[in-house]
Amino acid sequence: MYIDLPRSAAEIVSRARLLGPDPLPDLPDSPPARVEWLYGRGQFELARLHRLVREGFAANRSVHYAGNYGALQSRVEFRRRLEGTAAPLTLAADGELRVTVDGLAVETSEDGGVLTAQLPPGRVLTVSVTARADSPAAVGILSPQGFATGTRWEASGDGAAWAPASVRRGGPGSPPHLDREPTVTLPALQRPDGLYELEAPVLGRPVLRCDGVPRLSTGESREEALADPADQEVRHELVQLDDGRWTSLHELGFRWLAVNDVEPAEVVVEASAHPAPRRGAFLCSDERLSAIWATSAYTLRLCMHELMLDGIKRDRMPWTGDQALNTLSNAYAFADAAIARDSSTALGQPRHGYVNGISDYSLWWVINSAAVARYFGPAPTADAEHLQRFLEHLAGYAGPDGVFRPREEPDGFGDAAEGSVFIDWGVQVAPGPPYTALQMLWFWALESGAALLGAAGHPGAPRWRGLAERLRVTLVEQAWDEDADAWREYLGQPGTSSAYPNFLAVLSGIHAGPVPEGVRSALLTADPPRTPFMASFALLGLARAGAPDEAVARISALWGAMLDVGARTFWEEFASEGGSPYAMYGRPFGKSLCHAWASGPAALLPDIVLGVRPLEDGWRRFEVRPALGALEWAAAVVPTPDGEICVVAEGDTVTVDVPSGAVLMRQDGEEVAGPQRVVLALPA
Repeated sequence: MYIDLPRSAAEIVSRARLLGPDPLPDLPDSPPARVEWLYGRGQFELARLHRLVREGFAANRSVHYAGNYGALQSRVEFRRRLEGTAAPLTLAADGELRVTVDGLAVETSEDGGVLTAQLPPGRVLTVSVTARADSPAAVGILSPQGFATGTRWEASGDGAAWAPASVRRGGPGSPPHLDREPTVTLPALQRPDGLYELEAPVLGRPVLRCDGVPRLSTGESREEALADPADQEVRHELVQLDDGRWTSLHELGFRWLAVNDVEPAEVVVEASAHPAPRRGAFLCSDERLSAIWATSAYTLRLCMHELMLDGIKRDRMPWTGDQALNTLSNAYAFADAAIARDSSTALGQPRHGYVNGISDYSLWWVINSAAVARYFGPAPTADAEHLQRFLEHLAGYAGPDGVFRPREEPDGFGDAAEGSVFIDWGVQVAPGPPYTALQMLWFWALESGAALLGAAGHPGAPRWRGLAERLRVTLVEQAWDEDADAWREYLGQPGTSSAYPNFLAVLSGIHAGPVPEGVRSALLTADPPRTPFMASFALLGLARAGAPDEAVARISALWGAMLDVGARTFWEEFASEGGSPYAMYGRPFGKSLCHAWASGPAALLPDIVLGVRPLEDGWRRFEVRPALGALEWAAAVVPTPDGEICVVAEGDTVTVDVPSGAVLMRQDGEEVAGPQRVVLALPA
């Protein structure tokens, strides 16, 4: 137990860092790049998704991923209105460039590289880019400086439909979608048994200096590193560097390394380190809970790799269910808005069917879009029309009663139930009557979409509010059990034993008033979800239902059990009684031991224990409602777009640092605008 209570944001962050396993240094954001590169909407993000999928399949033995994610546009036109007189313009592209003014050709480059054109006076400049194979069309504005900034470039893949171009910064030599995450060199320490060990798991490449050709095996656990190669999850092909050292062809997620056939003179690891300075922190008088928060934050940080990955060993690809949970963790630990938005944009463009081939993941995509806006600030207005079309597609599966009845679509997820319904590992969705938990997700998605469109001033918002209300009426009629005072598992069928429809009901906001006692009872007595993904949402729902102390106790038990067996990052699935802690999918090491959807406590603890929650997009208004329970004290730093919120609660007193641009909503209804420190007396 801690002796003293930290008082400042810097002290809270510093002490929280000491409790975690994170060996990676805080890296500053890359220096501002001079060159602005133009892309079609979502193409930068899709380029990263395409590469991650390719590399995930190349590195892993057992991977499946729905192939319906968005296509890259190899040919795009960019246009803008010219201002002033004739001027030189220097462009760069990885492919063919063609420049026209008012439809008349000015300059063409077939070999890519750099092109300088003398622009004549005119009205509309058009730059046509034809990219190389498997690349998105992009053009860099090398000069004049500021030609892209503050101007309205539009992009079109077909020459008919135009939308604002996406602007990204990069170097002059290549488009920024080709940039990789920076790396840091970490020592690998040799143990008496000959294995090499890192302080904590990383995503990176081992690098060996040795005579001869080494043979490597790696593992998130010691057992995996020593296992038969046929039982290992990843491939260990090697390449030789120019200086004679050996390294793995693929980035690998591991902590343990076995080197065979040689005696290496040096073993280091080039670890990927996404520039995500640790801005957030949580500490309390229970050191176990504090360690859970720090380990959750590191788990998430390892999965921040160009986009938000599901895990560092496998699959190393983005999944929308993971995003819906790790957006919350990111908000409380790092506040990295760019990676949250990029991941959502990349996933929200399926060519057909459902996101990730899962019907409920399409619903999670809408829900997560609202979470990104709530925690990181409003979405660009240009995204509203895309969201409207996305909801229209989903509404095609809803009947007159509002119920969502998804059909089978191409590129469906192989392990999903009828209608590509997944919900969670371990959940068996029977065919026939609609599953209530799925309808709660649909209600939540409709409310989320309506809120986003309403904030953007889009005329489609009332339609989705109306459909949500129609669905609510149907659910009350067919899924509410008056005797149990809780939600049935299936519409029109008896049975309220499942936690899923009840905690999703709480989180969706379908209860207009206080959460019914039967719902709270169902959440307290039902079997917990098998995965940390849904367990996090279940515990958040339990806390919202008026049982925060029980929610915190379950966090301590479930995530603490992983710490008790030496976990340095949190796992894809909780350990089962008497089984191997590493087995999953029928494979001895199939379980990911560093999985982004296991990072939930990074958000749950400051939310539940200190009640730090945004009430308006971008934290412009927020509340603080501590529920310390048996804790003597708790403290948190919550990063926001306007600065850090620092909360320290002890006994019946809480101190809140309100950043400039934000407003604290007190429990008595008074508004307190920052920057200032506020001391509140907690109600009995």
